[in-house]
Amino acid sequence: MLQIKIHSPTLEKEVNALICAGLYPDSHTLIIDALERLVQNKKKSRLDASIQLYQAGEVTLGRASELAGMHRFEFEEVLKAKGILKIVEVGSVEKLKAGVSLIKSLHRENSKTEE
Repeated sequence: MLQIKIHSPTLEKEVNALICAGLYPDSHTLIIDALERLVQNKKKSRLDASIQLYQAGEVTLGRASELAGMHRFEFEEVLKAKGILKIVEVGSVEKLKAGVSLIKSLHRENSKTEE
C-alpha cells in the first residue's frame, strides 16, 4: 500500500480540503489520482514508462507508442536515437531467412533500376 507523509502544512490543508469537499473519499484515492494525472500529463514520463514496458516485453511496439502518445514511426525513431533495438518476432528461422532473401533480392532489383 502506498503511504506518503506530507511535510508541507499548506499542501496538507489543501489535501484535507479536497477530501472534506467530497471530491475524494480519502487521501489514498487522492494521491493515486494525482499520480495517474502526473503520468498522463507528462509526456517524458509517459515516454520513459512506455520504453521501459516495451523493453521488458510487457507491451508491443504499437501499444508502447500509444502509451507514449506518439505515432508508431515516431516512437521507433525515439528508440533508434536511444540505441534501443526493435523487437521483431519471427515464427521460425526459415521464415526469417526467407524474409531476408526477399529483401536482398528486392534491393538488388531496385539497385539495377536506378542505374
